[in-house]
Amino acid sequence: MEQKYIVAFEIGSASIKGAIATTQPGMPGRVNILAVETEHLVDKVRYGCVENPGDVATCVTSICHKLQAAPGVSPRAIKQVYVGISGRSLASYPHEVARDFHAEIEITRRTVDDLMQQAAARSIPEREIVAIEPGSFSVDSQTSLNPVGMFGHLLSAQVSLVACKPKIRNNIKRVFNERCALNIAGYVVTPLAMGTQLLTDEERRLGVMLVDFGAETTTVAIYREGVLVYLATIPMGSRNITRDITSLNCLEERAEEIKKAVGNAMPAESGAPLVTDGLDNSEINNIIAARADEIISNIFEQISYADLKPSQLPAGIVVTGGGAQLRGFNELLAKQTQMKTRPATLGTGVTLADHRFSAANLLDVISIINEAAMINPIECTMMPPQSVPEQRVAEEQTSTVTTANVNVEDDETHRIGSYDDEDDDVLKDQEDTPNVKKPATNSGKKTPTTKGGDNDATSSGFWAKLGQSLNKMMKDDTDFEG
Repeated sequence: MEQKYIVAFEIGSASIKGAIATTQPGMPGRVNILAVETEHLVDKVRYGCVENPGDVATCVTSICHKLQAAPGVSPRAIKQVYVGISGRSLASYPHEVARDFHAEIEITRRTVDDLMQQAAARSIPEREIVAIEPGSFSVDSQTSLNPVGMFGHLLSAQVSLVACKPKIRNNIKRVFNERCALNIAGYVVTPLAMGTQLLTDEERRLGVMLVDFGAETTTVAIYREGVLVYLATIPMGSRNITRDITSLNCLEERAEEIKKAVGNAMPAESGAPLVTDGLDNSEINNIIAARADEIISNIFEQISYADLKPSQLPAGIVVTGGGAQLRGFNELLAKQTQMKTRPATLGTGVTLADHRFSAANLLDVISIINEAAMINPIECTMMPPQSVPEQRVAEEQTSTVTTANVNVEDDETHRIGSYDDEDDDVLKDQEDTPNVKKPATNSGKKTPTTKGGDNDATSSGFWAKLGQSLNKMMKDDTDFEG
């Protein structure tokens, strides 16, 4: 497999991220991230759904220009992209699908694919299915995670249908297809991509909860026995904490700065009070801790919504997202849930050539690229058309053959290139051009020449015309006024 350039975008409530990477031939899933660009925005995307396609398209265009100018990318142009899907309406719906063949057959990959298509045909009110995550299969009541190669009459499967409101994908199309004139190479469900990239096989098999703590939403994905069993999006995020801080009479922008500077979800006891912008730090952190505790309670409640117990997730909780960078949040999460907790880290198979950003801030868009690289990715860039070098253009403009009494602009009379050709080449060009006068040659008649080598006939004709003109001027008695 040849090297390909992959471009991916993740549209979040607080920022839009774009990244470009190259695949490694013969090594599926291994990518080299060449460049990443981020544009921050406010109120253009709400809860992960694009609300203002025009402004978002402006950010996307700006990101594309920066990616195209990156080392290792220029002069390539971005023509299509992979886009992540997330948002408050994104959730999983358990579904059982079965097919009776009325005779014993061998289960093939095509058989399984047909069963998944059958599952995709299910209708979910006000939702569209964006992914199907297969769970366990059963062939004549014999359970298996991979039924290919088994024989039986009846094939059934437990699947998770991942769906969201159609508005999410419709507005993404408006941004990329209509406003930016970019093709969408494919959609990638961001939480599922992160589950593949950020969790280990052992964690998924033991039982684990992946938490993406974002600006306006928090997504929870639970895995057991190697498959997705639950996915939900909570409409709460780190921006809720920021807005709580504005109750101390500061603007949201300043509240965000204060949160990043001194915020702590588990503040240590301090003897002397500390003050920031005239605000008591202990008061700030009391506000932060109260809201963080509420968010964690909602995260923990998802386990019971999935009909599970914390003991059934021995691999604990893996946390990612911009909100998880709040000091003390992971420690408070571990304390409140009494579960093992670790921050997400970049998995194997990905190298980051762009060192301007921390990998912890890019795990979502990197996961999208990595997921795309594993499914026979589409080339997302193209080289610009070859242009004629400037020197050659200049030569073409100055190389037109000009002959006395001839005004020929046909391409056949142009000489492109250097001018040090032999005289016989010039004669040959003139012979091949019907409208070009040929130089006189000796054919038995002598060509009379003057002392200076000029043709007598031409010379006498010139002097005759000059004399006629002078006589006419002397006879003309017209007065000329200046």
